[in-house]
Amino acid sequence: MYAACIFIAVCSVIALLPRLALERDNQNVAIVIDYRDIIPLAEEAGISNVDALIYLRERGARGVMVSEFIDGDVEYAILPDFTGPDFDGLRDAAESGLYIFYRMAPAQTWQLREAMETTRQILQDYPQIVLAAPSGDAAIGYPDMRPLAALLAEHSVSVAQVEFSRQLGATQLNWLAFPNIIPLHSVTNRELVARRISRQTLHERLVRAAIERSVRILILRPAFSGNVECSLVSFGQEVESLARTLELRGLRMGWPTQLFGEHSQGERTPWRMNFISALAASMIFVLSMIRYVKRLYGLENNQTNFTDITLFAVLSCVTALAALQIPAIARLLGALTTVFVVTEASLLALDDIKPRSIALLNSILFALVGGLAISALFSQPTYMFRLMSFSGVRMTLLLPPLLVILHDLRRRVHPESLTQLLSRPPIWGELLLGLSLFSFLVLILYRSDNVQFIPGIEARVRESLEHLLVARPRTREVFVGYPSILLYYFALNNGLWPRYRELLRVGTVLGMSSVINSFCHYHTPLLFILLRQFNGLWSGLLIGILAVAALKFIVLPLWSKMRFITE
Repeated sequence: MYAACIFIAVCSVIALLPRLALERDNQNVAIVIDYRDIIPLAEEAGISNVDALIYLRERGARGVMVSEFIDGDVEYAILPDFTGPDFDGLRDAAESGLYIFYRMAPAQTWQLREAMETTRQILQDYPQIVLAAPSGDAAIGYPDMRPLAALLAEHSVSVAQVEFSRQLGATQLNWLAFPNIIPLHSVTNRELVARRISRQTLHERLVRAAIERSVRILILRPAFSGNVECSLVSFGQEVESLARTLELRGLRMGWPTQLFGEHSQGERTPWRMNFISALAASMIFVLSMIRYVKRLYGLENNQTNFTDITLFAVLSCVTALAALQIPAIARLLGALTTVFVVTEASLLALDDIKPRSIALLNSILFALVGGLAISALFSQPTYMFRLMSFSGVRMTLLLPPLLVILHDLRRRVHPESLTQLLSRPPIWGELLLGLSLFSFLVLILYRSDNVQFIPGIEARVRESLEHLLVARPRTREVFVGYPSILLYYFALNNGLWPRYRELLRVGTVLGMSSVINSFCHYHTPLLFILLRQFNGLWSGLLIGILAVAALKFIVLPLWSKMRFITE
């Protein structure tokens, strides 16, 4: 196993070199302000809009968003009721020396030709426009986004890929503009008010978008409601604070450059999955699947022979070639790889050789090798820019616990087999445990990619960990996975809870699934993921040690005294 894992790790690193180079070059971040937010601030300060923009530029802003509006200046418009550009905003932005992010308003079908001609003229007259995106519920031109994409490409204008956007036509435009797209994160004034987002929370949210999700355009809006001071000076301090925080995290304040094509250094071109990346994922999949089958039938200690090695090599190569030729097989390979890697990493920690420290180390290293192999398989620009997404996260959360439970029942890790469990009357404690476990799994599945379903106390714990560790470890690793491993070791060594240890084993699996899922976030810088894993390891083990100590020196002695008193 060790030789195979070393080879897989080498192949994975080779396949990941283009991604690492891209992440190294993609360090510029731009704070962008909305021109319409600046008008009242400039008026209150008694200065011109241009001077206000220059003031904010000197404090770290790099761009200004100018949006079209209805019944505005119609200098270029053919129709009198056409949605018109904000020419005051365009002129002031151009004079301030800031880059311009232009938002095109929706247009009716019968207005589309005139709207496109107006946009063409605007792009010609204002070369400072380097980024654009449609506004409104439906993008201008929807459902055919090809004319707008061609127009923007003709003027070398990048398309803003707005995070979490549900705008009709946005996905098609991003695909058509790829690879000339730049991720953008924005919190609207309506959302700031409706969700009562504090300025500190907004600050942290923008930093998190840049650090964890490689977002390179951050829209910062001033506070126009609540008890927060709202002035040009206070807003300038917020811009300066955000810029300083981003620079302390290793990013540069500058306009993001095009990463592919003739405008980038070295004329880098997008790359696709290759044989090395497919082979790495195929090998870790075949290896973990074979080891699970052997464990299921008690053959894990059998000596590996030439036939086993030949079968392993042939299956890996065939699977890799199939994944290269058929995209559906590649996606299935990614999903199944995560399932079996999580399962094998969990069983390595729970059931393998003594001392337990060696078993745990083997488990962690296997999970890291598996994570790198999965990253190598899908570390393509289309996944890194989130035009395509990994669809196996929920499978990774659901199937590995079931595979481990199946293994435990067959191998009698649990005191009884499935047949024995079904043939006797149920025990209330087991029913309660099963119901709790099922409810917990449902909660985990529902919470997956659903950040709104997070209790306030957990959100505050996450924020504290981000302040302390920068790369915040994932909750399931720190508070479920690693503590479950150490508690299981303690229970096993002391003969505790033989009927209920399965809960700790499933907790271990959920923690390992979180480790692997971190590598499936292809928009997150790889070095950040590795730092997150390191932080999750030591902090999770620390919490596990404290839990074991509390159990040994507090809970069990108190339980013994209570039993003595009741008897």
